[in-house]
Amino acid sequence: MTNAKGVFAAGDMHKGQSLIVWAIAEGRQAAYNVDSYLMGKSSLPAI
Repeated sequence: MTNAKGVFAAGDMHKGQSLIVWAIAEGRQAAYNVDSYLMGKSSLPAI
C-alpha cells in the first residue's frame, strides 16, 4: 500500500521498467495485499 490509504502500486509503477519476473512477483504480492485489505484476510499464497 502507498502512503494513501487504499492505494496500491506494483510492477513498473513501483520499480520502473525491470525484468518481467519482478513485475509478476510484485503483481502477486499486490493482489495478496489488496485481498487482505478488502477482505480482512487472504486465501492467496503469500509471496
